[in-house]
Amino acid sequence: MKISEAKEIHLVGFLEMNGVTPLRVRGGKAWYYSLLRPREKTASFIINLKENTWHDFGTGEHGDIIDLITKLYTVDVKEALQRIGSRSFNSSLPNTYDNEETMDDRGKISIERIQEVTHPALINYIVKRKVSLLYARMFLKEAYYLLYGRRYFALAFQNDLGGYELRNERYKIGNTPKCFTTIKGKNHSTINVFEGFMDFLSCCTYSCTIPESTTIILNSLSFLPRTEFLLAEAKQVNLYLDNDQAGRTATQKIIGQCNLVVDWAPVIYPDHKDFNEFLQGKAAQRKK
Repeated sequence: MKISEAKEIHLVGFLEMNGVTPLRVRGGKAWYYSLLRPREKTASFIINLKENTWHDFGTGEHGDIIDLITKLYTVDVKEALQRIGSRSFNSSLPNTYDNEETMDDRGKISIERIQEVTHPALINYIVKRKVSLLYARMFLKEAYYLLYGRRYFALAFQNDLGGYELRNERYKIGNTPKCFTTIKGKNHSTINVFEGFMDFLSCCTYSCTIPESTTIILNSLSFLPRTEFLLAEAKQVNLYLDNDQAGRTATQKIIGQCNLVVDWAPVIYPDHKDFNEFLQGKAAQRKK
């Protein structure tokens, strides 16, 4: 991909594909928590929707999509262009951002109620994914939320900033603030890393226990840069990422930055995309 072609990709579309949505949209600008600085509590990362540029007011850094990717993934321009070219992103501003009032109000997920998991449809979804209800109920809640004037319900997995990853059999969405999730363990010197909570729960189900080491569920690979300082301090990092190009790229990056990394994907589920797909496959084999 050429530089000129890459700059036609809208930053908002790029971030949406990586599971990151703005906290608010006003005055032609989309506001986010900083993508470059971990655990920010005040939105100071802004995208100018018309100019398709970003500005991090916490550091003073700014630029276009290429500048962002080089900083976000610590790569050069050539690799940044390869990353953009390897996926299909929105080349224009998504339609949902044309009406700012809609985006600010009706397009914002409003959590109305959080409770224990009891709905039969959600329980059936957990069972269908072959995840133990025991572990699912330890880490998941049942959320009722409002979006575009309609009410929905889903499994809810909370992140470190209080936002939720929302899942049911039909939808995969999340509300702001978005972040990774940390589950503290007795062993702080070792950190386990999963891409999503279904893979974490699949690991618990497969091993019939909760990991004793601290665990990070990224909720999106886009949050990997925010965890790098934590991983670099660990004596050992256990990886359970997806067996796809994005997962392998992230694995190699972590291996290059950390003390000791054990990649369990090719050991436990070498022929499956992720831990949950592997778990479902084993369940299917037992029925034969």
